[in-house]
Amino acid sequence: MRHSFLDPLRVRLVLPDGGYYLLGLSGGADSVALLMMLIGNEKIRFDAIHVNHGLRGAESDGDEAFAKKLCEKEGVRLFVFHPDLAGRNDEAAAREARYDCFQKAISETGAKGILLAHHGDDQAETFLLHLLRGAGVNGLSGMTAESSWHGIRIIRPMLSLSGTEIRQALRNEGVVWREDSSNSDTRYLRNRIRNELLPHMESIAPGASGRIRRAMALINGDRQVLDERADELFQQALKGEMLDAVCLETEPKAISGRVLRKWWDMLGPRLGERGLNQQQTDAMTALLENQSRNANLPAGWHARRIGRYIYLSPPKKEPAAPVPVQGTETCFTSWRLAETPSQGEPGDGKRCQEVPEGFTAGCVIRTRRPGDRIRPFGAKGERKLQDYLTDRKVPQPWRDRIPLLCRGQEVLLVCGVGAGNVPEWKQSVKNVRLTWVGGIPWMERE
Repeated sequence: MRHSFLDPLRVRLVLPDGGYYLLGLSGGADSVALLMMLIGNEKIRFDAIHVNHGLRGAESDGDEAFAKKLCEKEGVRLFVFHPDLAGRNDEAAAREARYDCFQKAISETGAKGILLAHHGDDQAETFLLHLLRGAGVNGLSGMTAESSWHGIRIIRPMLSLSGTEIRQALRNEGVVWREDSSNSDTRYLRNRIRNELLPHMESIAPGASGRIRRAMALINGDRQVLDERADELFQQALKGEMLDAVCLETEPKAISGRVLRKWWDMLGPRLGERGLNQQQTDAMTALLENQSRNANLPAGWHARRIGRYIYLSPPKKEPAAPVPVQGTETCFTSWRLAETPSQGEPGDGKRCQEVPEGFTAGCVIRTRRPGDRIRPFGAKGERKLQDYLTDRKVPQPWRDRIPLLCRGQEVLLVCGVGAGNVPEWKQSVKNVRLTWVGGIPWMERE
């Protein structure tokens, strides 16, 4: 049934376009109010989702039972998840698990996104939390009405409402909700901000929370301008998997830092909330100023500058096992060596090379090893592969990752670089074309 007592708040909701969504229902006052305000809405359809992390024992189970009873009463379908936190009990682990459940539910239901009940007081808390941690413009601009997380569309319709007015409206009608006992635990900084700092600020300057939200809106406007410029520059500077440092050298740090973080987000490993901190961003910026050649990044990754380009290098790990060449296509990590009919010319030796049919019998694809040698095509004598790569100006970060076509310790083809001791191309011979398929960023040079 539609609850008219919430009409004064309902008209201030910022809702998405029509369609089907899932509503995150914890059982707290905010999510209960959002559920009730959406009942009878002609613009969107929704079901609810409840995630029981099990971190508060019987209290968590009580939240689940409450959510089930409420949804049954209101005629709302409810999906319940019990994620495995693998022994972790921290807030970050719970959040990651919750969003993983959201992602699974969206995949199963085809929902257009998740509706969350964050409100204006949450915004003020977030601002103060980030301020005390020394955040920049991005952190101080707060949550937006719509965002995304690993492709999940996140909608927050209640940011214009305050927690006080939400609870008062529910109390006026005798609506009950669940209180999370951990919200009063002052070991958590956010709780101290909510229960101690913000009330004190309101006593000193009534309306402080609203003014903080207005300041956040102004900061967010500035952030959008910076992000638009950074997006333009990112498209100019991105060269395959590398970043052209020269494009960024004269830009203000407010812009170049955004470009570097965007690059990391695109190519770095998935680390949940572990993005680049300010120290790591500063280390990357030093690469632009030629003050450093190496920057340490999360999870053992590194950024390195060689010439005008910056490269990302993954943590050291065991090389991939050699793969025998067989059939018309051989896969090696993220690359493929495809064998196709001759095109009547020898190829460039870098991306493609024509060889006599059957030439690759007994060959493998692998990365370099100590003792590897190559006899460069057209040259006399053989060389150490290390010296060959150095002479060809192959950037150091890529040398251990380049796929090689080898017979024993002899290198016959170096993907993206050149050919070794392959037979001279002749029209009279039945040839096949070998083509490397996959990104070859070490070819992108000045």
